Amino acid sequence: MFQISKWLSIALLAVQPMAAAAQQVTLPLTQYEELRSRANPAPEEPAAPPAPFALELADFEVKVGAESARVLQTLRFTLYDDQWQKVPLGEAGSFIRAEFGDAEGRVDAAEKGWALQVRGRGRHEVTLESVVPVTRDETATRLTWRVGLKAPPAAVVRGRLEAPAGVEDVVAEGPVVIDRPADGGWRFAAPPGADVRWTLSGKAVIPRRAQLPLRFEATTATAAMLTHTRFKVLGWVEVRVAQGQLEKLRMPMPSAMKVVAVRGPVTDWKVEGETLVVTPLAPVEDSLAVELELTGEPRDRFATPLLIPEGSARTTLLAKAFLQGDGILELSEQGASRAPEPREAARLPESIRAAEGRLFAVSDAARPPQWTVTWAAQTEMLAAQIDRLLVDVAVGEAGRASYQLWAEVRNRGSQQLSFTLPAGFELVEARRDGAPVAPGVAGSSLAVPLLTQEAPQVVHLLGVVSLGLPEGKGALDVPLPALSAPAARIEVRLILPAGRSYQLVDPSRAGSVGSPPQTAVRQAANAMAQQVAWAPGAAATPANATLFPCPPGFVQVGAAWSALSANPSALSLRTEAGKEKVEWF
Repeated sequence: MFQISKWLSIALLAVQPMAAAAQQVTLPLTQYEELRSRANPAPEEPAAPPAPFALELADFEVKVGAESARVLQTLRFTLYDDQWQKVPLGEAGSFIRAEFGDAEGRVDAAEKGWALQVRGRGRHEVTLESVVPVTRDETATRLTWRVGLKAPPAAVVRGRLEAPAGVEDVVAEGPVVIDRPADGGWRFAAPPGADVRWTLSGKAVIPRRAQLPLRFEATTATAAMLTHTRFKVLGWVEVRVAQGQLEKLRMPMPSAMKVVAVRGPVTDWKVEGETLVVTPLAPVEDSLAVELELTGEPRDRFATPLLIPEGSARTTLLAKAFLQGDGILELSEQGASRAPEPREAARLPESIRAAEGRLFAVSDAARPPQWTVTWAAQTEMLAAQIDRLLVDVAVGEAGRASYQLWAEVRNRGSQQLSFTLPAGFELVEARRDGAPVAPGVAGSSLAVPLLTQEAPQVVHLLGVVSLGLPEGKGALDVPLPALSAPAARIEVRLILPAGRSYQLVDPSRAGSVGSPPQTAVRQAANAMAQQVAWAPGAAATPANATLFPCPPGFVQVGAAWSALSANPSALSLRTEAGKEKVEWF
């Protein structure tokens, strides 16, 4: 027994040093510090907010007055830090009051409207009061006010609008929803940052402008047509009211003219003495346009009829004249007339535009264009008449020119139309109404057979002629053909080489040249015309000739004038060679 206890004591003494040695751990200092830091981590910092502020609500109360509107807006927002923040406000006129509650702030002008400078973490409610102007439409037939503002970029934009007494309707413009509740006023909602506009309408009234003294301007136009048996004038009048109301339009009529029709928005018209009185459907506050038809006795000389409304502050006068029948209408005196500007003729009706004749603008009603008529009754010279003679010449540097002409003829008994062409003219082709013909030759004259008919027929001649340019400075005379019948209007188109300057000796002849007259298939009316046609059976499809093309670098000159002459004089030009370029170093 004693022996066992002894051995146990020895075993325990041997184990104790071994246990003490197993509990001791040795680590490097750096590893120990790392383990210590991981065992005691620092508290995490809160995450930064996604935005410095959140504008939740913009609630408006708009009270519209006669001249201005009071705007009371309540803004609800949250600030996420203690720094100064700029909250956009949109545009709501001029601010007169602000209540910031528990926040610190002010209202400043920003680059794009107003902004709220505010500080203080947390949720806040700010009340702002401002004034916006109200505009009034003086020309409307109803009492009309317009007011508007730009909403801030809040998540919810809503409000209420109160209108003054007498307003019957409110219309919102843009993406705005509006309704009228039973308790009065109007409620609205809009997207963030939207432009909110309202139009308030009251009962129909006479605009203030209509209560002012009458003041208006006018534009009038006449197209005078003369025949053997009557003188007819188609008139057009447009009145533009600047202020007041036009209840009746009064216009003195041209001398010896009778009114036969008035067309337009009128209830009645009558002639008092020599004055036409037109009553519109309702008093005119903006514009009125009417068309007139006048008649009178035929005459050999006349002044262009004009229409001038009584009381017009300023009247633009436009006029044209033309003749129908076997005669020539010639402008004997231009008076105070000129070519109209495009803006002056832009509003003319189709009836005036479609009428024949050249349109004039008359600056002085006391000096209108004067016209003279020459009739063909029992006159051998006018058995055939050329309404239009078009001469087209392309001049080259080698002293030769391509030469063509068109004559639009009305024939009442002549068998042929003779052309005395410039010396040295070499004929290439001749056509009548697009079909080839064989003209008779007598010296330097060519005789083209005509059809006996009142309808126009077109004679075309093409050839080559000698025509040289002067050396240096000099005169260039372009010869025109002599005719067996008078030409009412002459047009000349020249294609000239570049490197020179060209100027008409008579500037009054300058004018634009139209396209060649178009031809049509016609059956020969007499045996003579049939016999001289080239292959009559093959001429069923006429060919319309065209003007000479203008090559690059060439110069085009046009001339046009009215005449009653069978032997027109040559067209004279002053020409001068271009100056040489002076080189210097």
